[in-house]
Amino acid sequence: MSTGLAMESAPPEMVPLVLCARRGDRRAIEELIGRYQGRIARFVVSQTSDTQQYEDLCQVIFVKMVLNLTRLQDPERFEPWLFQIARNACRDHLRRQRGWRRLFTAFEPAYEAIAASPPVAGDERTEDVARGLARLPADQATLLRLSLEGDRSYEELAALSETSVPAVKSRLHRARRSLRQILFAGEAK
Repeated sequence: MSTGLAMESAPPEMVPLVLCARRGDRRAIEELIGRYQGRIARFVVSQTSDTQQYEDLCQVIFVKMVLNLTRLQDPERFEPWLFQIARNACRDHLRRQRGWRRLFTAFEPAYEAIAASPPVAGDERTEDVARGLARLPADQATLLRLSLEGDRSYEELAALSETSVPAVKSRLHRARRSLRQILFAGEAK
């Protein structure tokens, strides 16, 4: 999948600029942002299709860039590193947009055929979810609450639960599946 953006390595003249920016040189940081802001903005819009909030996302990306420049081990790999930050920010943004809906998406094609239940008042649905969460094993319920109460990435959840990102993904998948089963079966009451 090509986005039309060359991301092999930074041009040779960029390496000294990246090194200066790593040392905290404000002009170098501004120069990096100036050189990449247009490409990052196009990338964000292409990834999220969000023309309303792309500027906010770009700002988040460049703040993360500045805060993490000291972690960049190879200045020649600045460009792919920056676009990886952008890719992760876009994924987090799309994940936040889904919010609670990701709990209720069809897991299997068979769920598509289930008739929609009559509209339920917002408080009742929230109460059902809370009761369903209470029926989950404690570790699943805790992780699910952490993922829903804040805009946390998998990396943040892994740090909070002192596990790896793949373990968090697996545990969240199981927790969501279990909660869906409880809610579809009406066992939350």
